[in-house]
Amino acid sequence: MEIWPFDEKNNVLRWLDCHFSPSPLVYIHGLGCASSNDYLPVITSTNYSGIRSWLVDLPGSGFSDKPMAGLYDSSRLSTILQTWITSTGVSTVNLFGHSAGTFIALKMATAMSPQPERLILCAPGLNDYGITLLENITTMSEYEFIATGFNQLMMQLKNEGGNDAWLGPFQVSSPRAVYQWAMSTLNDNEENWLEILSRLPIAKGVILPDNASQDNIAQYIRAGCLVALVPNSGHMMAYDNPDGLAAAISWLMYNL
Repeated sequence: MEIWPFDEKNNVLRWLDCHFSPSPLVYIHGLGCASSNDYLPVITSTNYSGIRSWLVDLPGSGFSDKPMAGLYDSSRLSTILQTWITSTGVSTVNLFGHSAGTFIALKMATAMSPQPERLILCAPGLNDYGITLLENITTMSEYEFIATGFNQLMMQLKNEGGNDAWLGPFQVSSPRAVYQWAMSTLNDNEENWLEILSRLPIAKGVILPDNASQDNIAQYIRAGCLVALVPNSGHMMAYDNPDGLAAAISWLMYNL
């Protein structure tokens, strides 16, 4: 894995650089996830077009370091990723964000100079399940969640069933990072992020499961996005249908 120190204590960001082409597609995962875990089946699919792909684990997640610090809100994570991308020396990038990671990707896309060539948002924002989950986390204090709430959440997700793939990266996430990012994500979801997306003057795509409502699809079309649908999937498309997600990403990268 590639490494880059993101603070003065030399805590490092870790990522995979896969395939090779001039402008990488940077994968920004959702809460409790890790790009190094979630997107390997996607970028190795025969449906994937061989786009250069950077699978980055955010600080506090996956293989990246997890300092005991207050740096896990979406704005600070966005700044860290922007500084990291600048350090690589690439001239242009494309951004992919899933779920809570879409808020980070959107903040990056509005702040970066030059702006990314393309922005692809996958299952953007929070659904009702996600809102309830994060509200249950943030009803506790950060101290309470770290001390007992995180382990209780892991047990809850295990008992619900159907979360085995997600529990892999979730259980190695920093409880501190999960709490701070959950609080930030709820705030981001309350803001008019769809309006921000509509004003963004770059090529934009959105990936949704094929059971998305027509109203949901239409709001992204009105925001100037090209929409791709992934069959046989729900919110966690990388787990549900990695081949379908690979095809959708490749189609958007070609057509945007």
